[in-house]
Amino acid sequence: MTDKQFLSAFESATLERAEWTHEAHVRLAWLYLSKYPVADALEKVRGGIRRLNQAFASVGAGPCRPVDAQNPPGYHDTITVAFVRVIAGRLGAGEKYEAFRERNADLFDRSLSAIRKHYTKKVLFSAKARKGFVEANRAPLPAVGPWGAEPQTGQAPAARGRTRAVTATSA
Repeated sequence: MTDKQFLSAFESATLERAEWTHEAHVRLAWLYLSKYPVADALEKVRGGIRRLNQAFASVGAGPCRPVDAQNPPGYHDTITVAFVRVIAGRLGAGEKYEAFRERNADLFDRSLSAIRKHYTKKVLFSAKARKGFVEANRAPLPAVGPWGAEPQTGQAPAARGRTRAVTATSA
């Protein structure tokens, strides 16, 4: 599936449940971060995952299952925000997805090793972290510059204009 087809299926919540894998989550964040300032990309990822989970639930496919089965299924805000921040911090200017994937194998590890180094299991899989973003308690998440800035340069993209300060609160 092309990037355009993938984004279209995601945004219209018609992506097949079998296609909504961990790698698809990473690809989605990479695509949005490649097109939008970090704050905008984060909100698109957050809202889109929630809509897609609702669509899965409405057809009986069930929402995405969490890594920790003791927590209820569905959206996990801290995992989402942490992954977007880590991915944003690792983007290379003009880098193709295949090269990004090769260079960042830990992002594709379903054990969440790329963010588990920032969080203890207890904090990451808590009900509070599922409901809203919780700052890392093991090692700080990457500083991506001011929210809304381009990760590669720290500067606002001239073609897209503005930057805006955004905190990673639950939506």
